[in-house]
Amino acid sequence: EGETAQVVLTTNRTASVSGEFLQRSLNVATDTAGMTHRILIGIPIFTGTGVYTLTLQISDGTTTDNLTMNIQVISGGYGQETIQLIEGREELLTPAVEEEELKLLRTVMTKFNPDRYFVSRFGLPAAASLTSAFGTRRSYNGGAFDRFHSGADFAGVPGTPILAPADGQVVMVDTLNIRGKATLIDHGWGVYTGYWHQNEIYVQLGERVQVGQVIGTIGSTGRVTGAHLHWEIWVNGVPTDPMQWVQESFSP
Repeated sequence: EGETAQVVLTTNRTASVSGEFLQRSLNVATDTAGMTHRILIGIPIFTGTGVYTLTLQISDGTTTDNLTMNIQVISGGYGQETIQLIEGREELLTPAVEEEELKLLRTVMTKFNPDRYFVSRFGLPAAASLTSAFGTRRSYNGGAFDRFHSGADFAGVPGTPILAPADGQVVMVDTLNIRGKATLIDHGWGVYTGYWHQNEIYVQLGERVQVGQVIGTIGSTGRVTGAHLHWEIWVNGVPTDPMQWVQESFSP
């Protein structure tokens, strides 16, 4: 739960592939020859431990074959932490405010781009210490542990450079209520990265960025306890552990 899975299917002739897993339609990236098909699957956090069926439909234009396989999902073993917000920002805990902002993000980060810009493992987004890992259940200001951390936090003094971890295209530059000054990058194949709470943003909407490029600086805008970068990776509409992408390669 909370990580990215990859399925690679090879056909002996040109074909199209579609499928479903966890009641979600799968996005398939097919090579120009039409015979290698790659599927990146974000496993939603809180998916129960168990075995789930993945179904695929493979068509060559004349016949269609069905393929099923069982995928085992295991617990992420995530912990919990207590957060105390900066005074005066408690209104940003309102569920309606959270959902409105998530709705905006979903309109962008659920789109599938069949082009792939990333070529290897992702780099780190800042030369800073990891202070809060993905997946921890959170209690804000003494409340219930009813939220989870959807990214990885890196502590840094205001002005610390933020780096693009892979090639991509900027698809959002905005100032949001909870996430503060925010940038979204599309890396292709349904993979997006988000950079929240920035002090400054150095890129523009539609700009192509390269790995290692400085795209902004760490700040404390939005719902924060202090200056840091909150970094997210969404895989085909699902927030997943960004540090997995630093440790593993999902490119051919």
